[in-house]
Amino acid sequence: MRYNKNLNPNNMGDYSMTYEEQLRIIYSYMIPPDVTMRLDCPFCNHKNTLSVTNDDNRMIWHCFHASCTARGTEKKRMSMATIKKIFNTEPVTHEDKFIIPEHFKTVYSNEKAMKYLQNNNCWESYVWRRVDIRYDVKQDRVVFLIKEFDNVRGAVGRALSKETYPKWFMYGNKNVPFKCGESNDAVLVEDCASACAVSNVLTGVALMGTSYNDSFDKHLKQYKKIFVALDRDATTKAFDISNKLRYRGFDNVQVKMLEDDLKYYDTQQIEKIFYDRKTNN
Repeated sequence: MRYNKNLNPNNMGDYSMTYEEQLRIIYSYMIPPDVTMRLDCPFCNHKNTLSVTNDDNRMIWHCFHASCTARGTEKKRMSMATIKKIFNTEPVTHEDKFIIPEHFKTVYSNEKAMKYLQNNNCWESYVWRRVDIRYDVKQDRVVFLIKEFDNVRGAVGRALSKETYPKWFMYGNKNVPFKCGESNDAVLVEDCASACAVSNVLTGVALMGTSYNDSFDKHLKQYKKIFVALDRDATTKAFDISNKLRYRGFDNVQVKMLEDDLKYYDTQQIEKIFYDRKTNN
């Protein structure tokens, strides 16, 4: 592993952590591949100012608060599992509640945000209040709030333009899944829009990618049946997740192979896919 020379251990701002302590904390977040998260900064203690990105073979972090100098790009030479063993890290705990930033506005304030919800079959779940969705003015994103027992635990933002990177951005806690719906059956999908689209029929649970977070186990135990329905190009991953869930004690798992992304199907089509009910077409 090569340490980042741009992060000077002698230039730590107002916090007293050494360079090694900073690096250990950054890796302890265990950010999934190709994901950016916005978190409370452990170096200056300001809320929601630290951005951490696991981008290909780099770990990038930056605190946006003016008084904090925490930033760097660390080139990774080892797997996350190996790094965790070396640093003997434990997941960093955060407050249960996510403080909604003031720049999260109503989706009615932005035409692109409303069109995204309508074009991706999210509008009905939004107007029926199955889901709380906002518009992030600063990042130009549709933001799906993650809730657990009516407490906001985090959020997931979807970019509304190609110029905004990354396409999906995670705010706050990553160990609570985004869920939409009240069915006794659940379906694991890749993103929040698909979770909303299926909510007339099942409870959608967004993985935010094609990997399964082991911390989701406790959030799935209540469901009678669990479907895994990823995009067609991730069919192998779907079977891997299904096998993993069975190994972890879930005996009610079934994979559904898709021709297209679930957010492009209407309610009748989704019923047919999961329960073999005929459409009127």
